[in-house]
Parts: sequence; structure tokens; C-alpha cells
Amino acid sequence: MRKLIVSNLLLIMFLVGAASGFFVGNLGWWGLYEGANHIDRLYQAGGESLRQVSDTEKMLLRSQALFLDALKKQQLTAADKAVLARTDAEIRQTLEHLRTAGEHHDQWDQVAYQYARLAASREHSLTLMSNDVERAYRFHTTDTLPLFNSLLTNVQQVLPQVAESARLEHEQAIGSNRAVRDTLFGMCVLATILFCLIGWMTYRESAEHRRKTAQLDEKHTRFRTLFESSNDGVIMLENGHVTEVNRAAIRMFAISDIPSGQAGSGPDLDALQPAQQPNGDESAPGLRAMIEESIRSGAQRCEWQFRSLDGKEFPADLAIDVAHLGDKSVVQLTVRDISRRKQAETSMRLANHAFGNSLEGIAITDADGDILTVNSAFTAITGYIQEEVIGRNPRLLSSGRQTREFYDEMWRTIDACGKWQGEVWNIRKNGDIYPQWLNISRVTDEHGNVTNFVGVFSDISERKSAEERILHQVYYDQLTDLPNRVLFTDRLNQVMGMAKRHQEQHFAVMFLDLDRFKLINDSMGHDAGDQLLQQVAHRLRGSIRETDTVARMGGDEFTVVLSEIASPKHAANVAQKILDAFRPPFRLDGEDVYVSVSIGISVYPDDGNTIELLLKNADMAMYRAKGSGGSWYELYDEGLGTQASQRLLMETALHKALERNQMELQYQPQFDCESGKLVGFEALLRWRHPERGLLAPDAFLSIAEETGLIVPIGEWVLRTACAQAQVWRKEFPGHRLMAVNLSGRQFQSSDLADQIAAALRSSGLPHFCLELEITETVVMQNLDASIEIMHHLAELGVQFSIDDFGTGYSSLAYLKKLPIHSLKVDRSFIRDLTPGSDDAAIVSAIVAMAGKLGLRVVAEGIETEAQLGLLKAYKGMVGQGYLLGRPMTADNATRLLTEGRTRLAIVA
Repeated sequence: MRKLIVSNLLLIMFLVGAASGFFVGNLGWWGLYEGANHIDRLYQAGGESLRQVSDTEKMLLRSQALFLDALKKQQLTAADKAVLARTDAEIRQTLEHLRTAGEHHDQWDQVAYQYARLAASREHSLTLMSNDVERAYRFHTTDTLPLFNSLLTNVQQVLPQVAESARLEHEQAIGSNRAVRDTLFGMCVLATILFCLIGWMTYRESAEHRRKTAQLDEKHTRFRTLFESSNDGVIMLENGHVTEVNRAAIRMFAISDIPSGQAGSGPDLDALQPAQQPNGDESAPGLRAMIEESIRSGAQRCEWQFRSLDGKEFPADLAIDVAHLGDKSVVQLTVRDISRRKQAETSMRLANHAFGNSLEGIAITDADGDILTVNSAFTAITGYIQEEVIGRNPRLLSSGRQTREFYDEMWRTIDACGKWQGEVWNIRKNGDIYPQWLNISRVTDEHGNVTNFVGVFSDISERKSAEERILHQVYYDQLTDLPNRVLFTDRLNQVMGMAKRHQEQHFAVMFLDLDRFKLINDSMGHDAGDQLLQQVAHRLRGSIRETDTVARMGGDEFTVVLSEIASPKHAANVAQKILDAFRPPFRLDGEDVYVSVSIGISVYPDDGNTIELLLKNADMAMYRAKGSGGSWYELYDEGLGTQASQRLLMETALHKALERNQMELQYQPQFDCESGKLVGFEALLRWRHPERGLLAPDAFLSIAEETGLIVPIGEWVLRTACAQAQVWRKEFPGHRLMAVNLSGRQFQSSDLADQIAAALRSSGLPHFCLELEITETVVMQNLDASIEIMHHLAELGVQFSIDDFGTGYSSLAYLKKLPIHSLKVDRSFIRDLTPGSDDAAIVSAIVAMAGKLGLRVVAEGIETEAQLGLLKAYKGMVGQGYLLGRPMTADNATRLLTEGRTRLAIVA
């Protein structure tokens, strides 16, 4: 306290000394300045007085000379009269100034009086001159001239007195100024000595203050670091107002930062808590009471419910600490969010309740498998009370029905997956053996070490007996474990009833018959036939949805109900999937046997509105498929039957197309719409059919997709396109893209990445020159799988383009998830592109979105100059269409590269 007083006293003395020095210096400067100005004014005033006296003498002589000249001429002209009047006015003004401003007032009063008499005498002389010149001359000699001489004498007598008076005043002012200057110099020397002394003392005290300030700053920095880095929210209060919060409190209460030390600038403390606590007490008065108690008695600790500014309530451990600083108290609230702990406590309480009251038996073991605790249901099911099993291994419940291999496999599954579930047979305390459904889960700590195993089981004796009795004796085929005719009819009735309640709902009935099944039985025996039927049942189950039903009607006949189909095409797709499932051989008695199936399809309500009619029509369609050679499906429709025959011929020819080199590629160029520069080609597949000529992809790609031939065809396209692109790249250096389309089935192929890598490797084409085009529909069929596949392919360095962009999908969130490089605007938007049209707005939106995402935009289907002109307005737009270049052979494309002309020049 003493040092603080000394420091403040020195600071005050320093400030007073500085202020005094400043005041004295300025006062002295002002005094010297005013003294010098006063001397100058005295000098100027004395000189002015002398000049005025001299001027007065001159004007008196001039006026006298003018008057004498008038007497001699015996007349006074108007000009002379004006000059005489002006001179008289100037003399009177000068005499008045000298009389009022100077020190010789009496002398100047006498001179002014004499001049008045002189002026009157002259006036009288001039008046006499107009009547009698001689008389006027005599009057001048006797009266005016003596007055003039007396006046001139008085003026000349005053002149030395004025000069002497000015000299004395000037010398007196100089002396006064010198005395003031000497006094001021002494005061300045004294002030300088005192200022230096006080300055030295202040500097010494300031150095000590800076040292202590640095120490305080270091401690403050440490405090701020601990304050801001704390995971607990800290709120500082002064006089009940929030003055400061740390980062944890900002996050916890969703509040803005508060400038340090600005009391009242933070949120109201009442806003950080709900109106009432969970026990019903009001929050604000309760918290204020605890703060006041902390101020009186010391730190307080409790649990308290808070609420952030965004409305989220949470429980917290609250610590209230108080620091008394002089006459004020600073309150610190330390808030630790315990929401997770409370949730854990609640979960634990619920878990204990569920554990104790569960109808399923629960046993918890340690990591070695020894029982730690069981619930009441465990006792009810097994007959063992808790004290009898604690510390023992659950093997005491084993009935011996499961083999050692069963338990080894079970524990391998638990080790691999962390859990296992299945049916086991155990024994009760009374010796009864019963089936139970058992779930075993592994529990690990935060380090992944196994700490416990939890077994949950239920007695399924009654349920198992009922299922075995009902399902296998009434509803299920004993050989294949498929629904039999009874269950099939029941489910078909359910689907029929649902369809009749919902008129828009359709379903399909499929009738399946194995081709040449009798040959299998006759040649390999009925056991082999039974094996075949079991394997057929397995493949049929894997070809339909869980909501659909497959049943065995008897012999080698099977039926399928496809519920809720969109169109007959859906049923045809499922039939094709079943045909694909029958392509691999069946393993019968160690031999591979190829078996096909014929399928007939009828659709409700188009092909019948009763079960009997639908089954009959499906059966008829199946026989038409069998009559076509088998391994085929037919829809109950004469037109589709004809189309199916044509499709079969096309499929047969397509199988041989690759072998006979009937496939070829054509290349359609792509140009920059603004500059006309050739930027790449799109490889387009064509089939040179021996009878129908050159076929576009629309004529055969769907068949290739359904039969799986699209995979080898797509592989051939990749190899051919990459090889051709590399040839052009060597002959015509420069980066140009080669775009290759991927079909849906090819995109899902497991070895697609290997095909692409092989095509790039064999051709030598750089990966960045290959662009894979995938339709938006294919991508969106299974978005998660598409994202995974594309990211896997992106590791090869190839580029991706979304084809037919903008058709059918309103959500564009998938764009940011896919590694794509360009969007290909569907030709439907380019076809009707006109200024101000909806298509123009859509294209503009796509271009703007692509620009934000850094994607290239390709417009396909450009066929008119007007379309091209509109597209040129978009920077970086790439165009493709018949106007710019039709699909062409590799030779024609080579000639285009050789000419080296831009597409704009060609169009022009």
C-alpha cells in the first residue's frame, strides 16, 4: 500500500511539475511576446505622433501658401477653394487625433484653438476680398498672419516634447522587458532542475512498476490459458452481471463472446437456466441465493439444470467460488455438463429394470466365461437360482445334443462378428431337455479387450412344436422346403384381395417347368432328380424378393407370385433373372448337369381376375415358352409371343456377333462451342448385321444387357476405343478425350476395373484421356453402391461423365458425392432450346451449377445453327450433334484430325 501511495505521489508530482513547467514556459513566452509587441507599438506610436506633427506643420504651410496666392490673384477659384477645404479638414482631423491620443493634451488643445481662430480669420479675409481687396489684405497682415505665426511656433515647440516622450517610453519598456526575461530565465532553470529530479524519481518508480506489471502479465497469461482451455464452462459475475465467459461456456450455452471486463454486456444469468428446476423450485431465486451464500460463507457445490440460448436444457455440476477484490466481489461459476453421465445413469437404471423384469433369460459372464449374474427369467426357465450358478460356466446347462464342432463354430463366429444367435438344446435343473433361441454378444472395453459375454435366451419349445407341425405338415413341401399348393393358394388369395382393394395395384403369376426333367430321372435316378429339385428351389429363392412367393406345385412344376409390380416388364425382368440363375450347372451326384426352365407369365388384371384364370393363362404361356425350345419365358400375350420369338433370333445372332467380328465403333466428334476446337470423340457401338444391315444400339443393347452379353461386348468396346485414341494421340499430339459408354450391367460387373486397367495398359493410352459415360438412371438405381464403384474406378485416374443429365431425378445431392468431371445435358433440353424457354432456363441452371462444382458441360443433339448460337453464350460449353459432326468411321475421323479445321469453320 505504501509503495502504491509513493508511486501515485511521484506520478502526481511529475504531472504537476510538467504542468507547471508548461504553464511557466508558456506564460514567459507570452510575456516576452507581449513585451516585444508593446515596445513595437510604442515605437510605432512615437513615430506616428512625430509624423503627424510634421504633417500638420506641412499642411499649415501649404494652406497658408494657398491663401496668400489667392490674395495676390485677388480671387479664389473653385478648385483652390476645394483644396483649401480638404486641407482644412485634414488639419482638423490630425489635430483631433493628436489631442486625444498623445500625452500633451493641453498643448494640442491650445494649437487646435489657435487653428480655429486662424481658420475664422482666413474666412473673414476671403469674405472681405470679394468686396475690398486692400482691406482684406490689411486684415490678413494685422490679424491672420500673426495668428498663423503664433500657431506655427506652438506646433514647433510641441514637436521636441513629443519626440522626447516617445524616447523615454521606449527605454522604459525595454528595461521592463529585460527584467521580465531575467526573472523568467531563473524560473526556467529552477523548473528544469526540479523536473529532472522528479523525472529521475519517476523513472525509477516506473521501472519497478513495469517489472511488476510484466510479472502480473505473465500470471494473467497463465490464468487466461487455463481459463480458455478448460473443458468446463466458466462464467465470471460482477454485481450479478456476466462479465466474461470462456470458450467452453460459449459452446455450452451457445452465446457470443463477451468483451473482457464489460459488466452487463453479457446475457442475463436468468436466461441461462429454465424457469424451474426438475424438483419444481424456481431457478433464478435459487441460484441467486446460492451465490449470496457463497459470498458470505465460501464455495458452494451442487447439481443444477441449465439451458443454452438455443433452448437446449442440460444438467450440470455447478461450483460457485468467490474472490474478494477490495470492496467488490467477483463470482466464478464453473459448469460441467453431465448430460452423458445422466443418460448413462438413466440407461443403467432402465437396463437394470429390463434385466430384472425381462421374460427372456439373461446370463452375464466375465471374459473367462464364468457367470457373474442372472435374472429371474433365467431361474424360471432353467430352474437354477442365482447363487447356484454364480462363478460357474454355462456348460452346466448343455444337454450334449450339440457337437464340439458346433460350439467351436459358434465361438469362431463370436470372435469374428462379436455376436452369435441360433437354436440350441439345453437341459433344465430337473433334467428336461428343451430347445431355446440363444443370442450371445461380446462386450469390450475402450481398448477392444473382451470384458464380458451376455447371453439372452428364450424357451421355444411350444413355438417350435407348432411350427414343425403346421409348416412342414400342412404348408411346406417336404422335399424342397418350399410352400406347397395349399400355402401358395392362400398367399395368392391374399395378394388378390389386396389388389382388389387397391385398383392401381398389379401382380403377376409365373408358372415354371423344368426342361427335360424326365431325362434326369430316367438317366440319373430319382435321387438325382430330388437333388435337382432342391437346388432349383434354392436358386428360385435367390431370384425373387422376400415379399414374393415361390412354391412347388408338384413334380417339376413351380409357381411364383410377384406382388406389387409396376408393369409386365417387371415380371419379364424377374423371369430373365431366373433364367440367368439356371445358366450355371447343377451338381448332381458329383456331376455337372445343365438344366433350363420354361416360364409362363400372366398379369392381374389384364390376363385374368381370378386365381384359376391366372394360373391357367400362365400355364398356357409356359407351354408356349417350352414350345420355343425352352430356356425362355412368355407373357400371356400373342403380340409379346411374336416379339419373344424375334428376340430369341436376335439373341442367337448376338451370341455370334463378336466371334464373327460384326461389331464396330463409330466416333462422333465433340467441339468447344465458343472456339470450335475439337476436344474429343464419343465411341458409339454399331452392329453390322448380316441380314438387317448396320444396327444402332437401340436394336440390340437391351438384349445384350438382359443376357449378360453386354459385359464381353463392353470389354471389346473399351479395348478398341482406347487403342484408336492412342493411335490418334501419337499421330496428332494433343490432349483429346475418348468417351466410352458403360451399361448398367457392365457398370455392376465385378471385374470392370480390371477390364479398364487392361485396356489402358494394352493400348498405352494415358488414364486421363479416357472418359466413362454413365447414365443418371444407372447411377441412381443404387446410389451407395454407385458411389463406391466410381470411387474405386477413379483410383485408375479415368474421368467420369453423367449422361442424359436432368432426366427424372430432382435431387442433385449425389453430384457432390461422385468423382465426376462433366455433365452431359440430355438432348431433350437442346431439341427445343429457344431464348426465354423453359429448356433455356434449365440449361442455364445446369451450366451455373456445373460451374460452381467445377464440372465440364457437354450439350448433345445440336442440330441447328440457332441451337449452336445460344450455346455459344455459355463459357466452356462443349457441343455434340449432327450439325457439328455425325458419327463417323475411324478413317473419316482421322481425315478430320488431318485437316485440323475447327468445327466452326466447317459449319460456316
